[in-house]
Amino acid sequence: MREETMTTLSMPARFVCFDTEYTTWEGARERHWSGEGEHREIVQIGAVLVDGNNLAELDRFLCFVRPTKNPLLSKYFMELTGIDQHSVDTQGLSYPDALEKFLQWTQGLRLYCWGMDLEIMGANAKLLGIPFPFSYEQKRDVRSLFEKEGIATSTYLSSTIPRAFGEEPPPSAHDALNDSRSILQGLRGLRRHTS
Repeated sequence: MREETMTTLSMPARFVCFDTEYTTWEGARERHWSGEGEHREIVQIGAVLVDGNNLAELDRFLCFVRPTKNPLLSKYFMELTGIDQHSVDTQGLSYPDALEKFLQWTQGLRLYCWGMDLEIMGANAKLLGIPFPFSYEQKRDVRSLFEKEGIATSTYLSSTIPRAFGEEPPPSAHDALNDSRSILQGLRGLRRHTS
């Protein structure tokens, strides 16, 4: 991982906030995706490149991914995320191609996400029997930054964390790019909170 100068809140001078959307079915979360054939296959990767000094968005990344074990998206997933089958079928990349594209875009920078997104991406690589090009050392679970300042992250999601600071998050929750922007908006609120 590339060395970066650290700024307030122990954030690098440049870093990436990212989020994923993956296949799901009604009740799958409660079952921990233990139902027959229930794999959390990546369907969308979204991210923003962030200037750690002023928390400005410098660039964005968004791609659809075609799941292979469950290529037909569930009605529940489509209603939850707003992602439709046609978009995934016509614009989706294979998972290896999506990983490579995201790897090049992130440039080895620190990766901030809400929870286990990188581990789920790694599990997808294992599921398909392909190498996983990211190091888990690159990742930081952004929830730890909020918790350190007394924010109870168990009451929020990546798509709702701005509400901890009295702000409305971006519209369209469960869209990987919007949820990445919501995390960034939450970090801005946290910086103001700790100033």
